Amino acid sequence: MAISDMKRVDLILHRSLRDEAIALLQDAEVMEITSENQIPEDLELKPCIEDSVVEIEEEINQVRRCLEFIQKYRQQKPKGWFLTPIEVSKDNFTHPQFNYLPIYQACVSIENQLQDIRNRVNRVNSHLEFLKRIEKMDIPLEDVGETRFTHSYLLEITEENWVLFKERLQAIGKEWYLNEFKGEGRSVLAFLVIYRDLLNSLEEIFADLSISPLSLPQAFEGTPRQVILKLEERKKSLAEKEQVLITKGAIYQKYEDQLKILFDYYNTLWEKRQTEAKIWKTDQTCLISGWVKEENLPDLEQALAKEKKEWVLYQRDPQPGEDVPIYLENHPWVENFDILTRLYGLPNYTEVDPTPFMAGFFFFFFGICLGDVIYGLAIALLGFGAAYFLPAPLSTKRFIKMLAWGGVASLVMGLFTGSWLGDLFDYLPSSLAFLNNLRSSLMVIDPLNNPLPMLIFALGIGIIQILLGILLGFYKEWRRGNYGKAVLDHLSWFIFITTIVVYLLSMVAIPTIQPVVLPILVGAVLFLIATQGRHQKNPIMKVLSGLLSLYNLVSYLGDVLSYSRLFALGISTTIIAVLARTLGSLFGGAPYIGWLIGLVVALVFHLFNLGMSGLGAFVHSVRLQYVEFFTKFYENGGHEFKPFRYKTKYIKLH
Repeated sequence: MAISDMKRVDLILHRSLRDEAIALLQDAEVMEITSENQIPEDLELKPCIEDSVVEIEEEINQVRRCLEFIQKYRQQKPKGWFLTPIEVSKDNFTHPQFNYLPIYQACVSIENQLQDIRNRVNRVNSHLEFLKRIEKMDIPLEDVGETRFTHSYLLEITEENWVLFKERLQAIGKEWYLNEFKGEGRSVLAFLVIYRDLLNSLEEIFADLSISPLSLPQAFEGTPRQVILKLEERKKSLAEKEQVLITKGAIYQKYEDQLKILFDYYNTLWEKRQTEAKIWKTDQTCLISGWVKEENLPDLEQALAKEKKEWVLYQRDPQPGEDVPIYLENHPWVENFDILTRLYGLPNYTEVDPTPFMAGFFFFFFGICLGDVIYGLAIALLGFGAAYFLPAPLSTKRFIKMLAWGGVASLVMGLFTGSWLGDLFDYLPSSLAFLNNLRSSLMVIDPLNNPLPMLIFALGIGIIQILLGILLGFYKEWRRGNYGKAVLDHLSWFIFITTIVVYLLSMVAIPTIQPVVLPILVGAVLFLIATQGRHQKNPIMKVLSGLLSLYNLVSYLGDVLSYSRLFALGISTTIIAVLARTLGSLFGGAPYIGWLIGLVVALVFHLFNLGMSGLGAFVHSVRLQYVEFFTKFYENGGHEFKPFRYKTKYIKLH
């Protein structure tokens, strides 16, 4: 299977049975509930919205804030990269008894106190930053300011302006006092006390020399050094209070599981209210509409029959233009690759699921790009081991398995190309010569010494995939009933390109079939010229458009040449592996611990090669699917089938 067949269903039941029906559908997990828009106007139906979700949303936010608080101040870090689901019985989940409000209030209180402490620490740090600039000034800071007859300033002046400042100051009078201190870098600190009658002249000096007096951020008592010591003590005291509050907050970690259960409960309740808003009602009945996989319809009818209540279930096939949800259902091996389809976008309901056709190509492309036995073995072992042992989500496990299967493909291609950590086996001691003989017996292509067969192999696979894409485009249009478009725009190009390939092969290997292939090729060209301009009204333009359409062959040729990157990446992996062995040998010649240095150097280069080549193998293999293959037939735009169920993040019902 690929895209599962869907049925549109309408469930009509007595209004009093609404809650029972919703609970049954939630347990069954087979129906995506949607709003029914095609309702006759003579039916007095209205949305079944009775309960507000505002209160539920507030509870969700409050529980989320508690969990974020616990995560922020927890002392015991969670083990592993993935969360282990909390197993909860359905009865305990649907009837929670835990009161989270005291915890929420405590968390908010502690968070507010911590925020207040941090604000105060920030102010202290700001004051310390200023005071450390004037730390060398041995003057009481309470003396800075105004009196009845004087005004005092803290000044920071560059050494270039210092002499000029003193000269200008002496020129305006003698009613002032100036105390000089060493500043930071090429600056001078000064404490100036001046008679008020000289302030206007002083302001002119400040303006001319671009001097701005330093302003105290607040009133201080004592010298800068004394104030700094007091502030450091205050900062230390605040840090101690902060740590006490953090320790107090960590206590609430023991309620984490209960809060997670409650979070999932409120989210499920919110989802239920949103679903109820899609249900229509009259005075006596309710209408629940949605989508069900065709194979699940008997199960749904059987579950409803067990209730022995008044209900009627109608079903029909999707109508043209309806937004039908998509459920991809493939072979277990193919399912590992459906993440690539989801990354690009799900197909619509009338589309062809590309996953079964793409999976095999991606498998081989990844193997060609990485193409080493040891690298492939390492990725396969790590991937399958991680997928088996890690408590990861299903989608993550499938992605890891996909990479692991790529490792298997790399192992196979490494056997065919003779790459075992590059050319390492060529330098094995004579006692292990049988391993090199084994490698040679399995090797089919030697890309280092004779790269042309490998390049031809990569281009050949590219031609096959492109032709398959064109054929899938033909199948898609034919299934939709667009027979003319299927034949004229897809099948004609498939025949044309196929005959070109066969004709080129006949020129190289099978000349006896040329007389048969050539007439077919000429006929395909004439057919394209006659049909590709069919949308033009002018007969001359029809012919010209048909001739110009042959230029699309250049585009197909460019697509085929894109597959040469498989050859390039595969051979680069082998060359870097050879470089790692060479550098290891060079360093290994050093006395005493040379062998260890050489081993470390080779290992580092091999790990680098494995990481970068593995990343390149994934990225470029995906690119070939999306750019060269999908563009021949694929149209995304579908949305995933999401049946009404218990949607949980932290728990697992049992």
